[in-house]
Amino acid sequence: MSTPLSANLARLRTGTLTPLTDFYGQQRDVFARWARRQFGTPADQAHAVLRERLLTFYDEVNDGRLTSWPPDLRAHLYGAARQVLTARATNTALPAEAPLPTAEAERRQLVLRTLLQLPPDSQLVLHQFYFRGSNFETLAGKLGYANAGVARRQKSEALRKLFEALNRAGAGGTAELLAHLPAVERSSDGVLDPAGQDEFDAQLLVDGELRQACLAYEQYTADLRWAAGRENLRLRLDSLDRRVAQRTAAQQRIRQRQQRQRLRLGLVGAGVLALLIAAGVLFWPHRDNNARAWQAYDAPDPGLSAAQTDGRPLLAQSMQLYRQGSYPAALHMLRRLPATALGQDTFLYYNGLLLLRQEQPDQAESYFRRVSRLPGSALTGRAQYYLGLSCWQQQKLPQARAALEQAAQSPGNPYRDKARGALRSGALR
Repeated sequence: MSTPLSANLARLRTGTLTPLTDFYGQQRDVFARWARRQFGTPADQAHAVLRERLLTFYDEVNDGRLTSWPPDLRAHLYGAARQVLTARATNTALPAEAPLPTAEAERRQLVLRTLLQLPPDSQLVLHQFYFRGSNFETLAGKLGYANAGVARRQKSEALRKLFEALNRAGAGGTAELLAHLPAVERSSDGVLDPAGQDEFDAQLLVDGELRQACLAYEQYTADLRWAAGRENLRLRLDSLDRRVAQRTAAQQRIRQRQQRQRLRLGLVGAGVLALLIAAGVLFWPHRDNNARAWQAYDAPDPGLSAAQTDGRPLLAQSMQLYRQGSYPAALHMLRRLPATALGQDTFLYYNGLLLLRQEQPDQAESYFRRVSRLPGSALTGRAQYYLGLSCWQQQKLPQARAALEQAAQSPGNPYRDKARGALRSGALR
């Protein structure tokens, strides 16, 4: 249920700062973005302006300059802040306000400064009693005193310290007040019995100095209530800033830690990748060399001579394409020959050779193997040699070694020396 606007003023005057602190917590970052967009104001300066406007708003409520709660607090404070930011941006004076009388304003500031010079315990007691409105029982419970009587004595001592400090600072009326402080304070706190209160009231009628002391007491305690509330509001706004700064710093530390973790993972990944690359450099080239070592022993077959292809134009054209390196076309032309136009061993041998030249050693292998098994063929030694190369390309090293051993022992094989060299190289082990 929302609080009526008229009640907000009374709540603020009696120690409820929540409307202003909640507003600051909700609008702090929004206001900073608005100020940067409208005036180019840095975030820290924008926060300072908003805090100052909230403190000024508190002052206006307490001294009566603001007699009703704004229906739209955001519009009210943003409007006041706009005037400040505009004046700063244009280097002009702020519009004139209706300030407090000089004497009253100076007295308030003196009370505020004097309060902040008291020991922390004294500040806390006065804050709880005059701003929070705690009675002596509540005061004892909150501050850990033995009972209400002890709390009252602690409050009286703190109040006397304040008035003595004000008297040393030359504050008007404090000398008379100190002379009558015990009686005035007891009457104000409501601790006199009925007879004592009647006696005090009767004395008040005839003693002008006592009346002045009572007026000074009411005046200074009202200022004290304002000073305690204003300082409390300032501290709470500063505390919000510190919490936000701490949260931002914590988030930044988390992001930095995550970045360091990602960096470490990246470095580890880079190290692993470097190791893999090094392993590849160390081991894969050797394997590639083995896989390609057969090329050092590959002897190009000259193909059939013109005399052997005479009268067979398809065969002659196939050989011509073979010598030109057009292996697919040469194979196509070769396979167009009639079965009777060429010996079986020659047909199989050149089929295998053309497939081998097209880097299809798996298909070439079967052709060379069939030729190597034909009895009495002049191409057996060559077929065994190329069978070894076909197996070698497929990394079938035992089969390649066996085929090359047969080729090295085949009489009349023009590739015997090549086969022997391959076997001696040790690449087939």
